[in-house]
Amino acid sequence: MRSHRVACAARDRERGSALVFVLWMSLLLATILLAITSLTHTRLRLVAVEREGMVREAALRSALDIVAYDIALIGRSHVAALPVDVQIGEHIVRVEAGPGQRLLDLNMANNEQLTALFVRLGESQVTAETIADRILDWRDADDDERARGAERAAYAARPDDAPQNRPFMSVEELRHVLGMTPRHYACAAAYLTVVGGTPAPARDSAHFGPDTRIDGMRVSLRALVADSVGRSHEMVGLAEFETSPERPFLWVAFGEDQLQNLNCPSGEGS
Repeated sequence: MRSHRVACAARDRERGSALVFVLWMSLLLATILLAITSLTHTRLRLVAVEREGMVREAALRSALDIVAYDIALIGRSHVAALPVDVQIGEHIVRVEAGPGQRLLDLNMANNEQLTALFVRLGESQVTAETIADRILDWRDADDDERARGAERAAYAARPDDAPQNRPFMSVEELRHVLGMTPRHYACAAAYLTVVGGTPAPARDSAHFGPDTRIDGMRVSLRALVADSVGRSHEMVGLAEFETSPERPFLWVAFGEDQLQNLNCPSGEGS
């Protein structure tokens, strides 16, 4: 009888241990399943965010294409009508004149324009002319040093910053120019761009075609759209308008200008 009770107790302990094991395994499996579900949801959210970004970028580019094509057809009057709203799918994209329409293009500016900018920013005539010559030497295609300029030999102590003999790819590259101090850069960058349009006076007085046409001119455009949580996103494009009927315009560049002005005199960049 005693041995029977001992055997029953042993079986009860085994059953209890088995039950505890099953409960622990169930808890472990539930935890793993929760983690997998959470990871799946996170990945789905990331995919959705990525897809929304791609759709938004496509909407911005499409709106720029539509407005540029309308400008090619209609001409200067359509530039004057900006901003305009363009419906792209479920997005309403606002297209306006880009920052390059009111800023000085670092790659198109001549010595007089660059000198005038730095004089307005408080530099002496000689210092302003020196900075202008060095900017032009950095971007021009030759190794001939201007009167106050600097070519590769002058950069012996900082060869990584030597003139590239090509257009500036960004305003930030201005930092590489010999003698460009942090303050010079901070003050000038607010008035410069590398995606600049043809200034309005030159554009409006051009005679490249019929009175309304702007063939051969550049126009900077900026497209803006809000995302699902109200944040604004933008894309800036620089269009050059052609005389060829097969190609009414050509995108020269895309980008965004980061403007800054740290305790600098006010002035106009162009």
